[in-house]
Amino acid sequence: MLCLTCKRVRPAASAADYTADRARLITRHGLCVCAPTIPVPDMRRT
Repeated sequence: MLCLTCKRVRPAASAADYTADRARLITRHGLCVCAPTIPVPDMRRT
């Protein structure tokens, strides 16, 4: 749940992820504002 770069709470993937525990973590650690990582497609042939 914590960003490996900034050590803050990553944005939720869905509305179900918004919980009281998540809110506590955000108040303690802050919310991640790092740019989202874009998966790089695998260009190798299989």
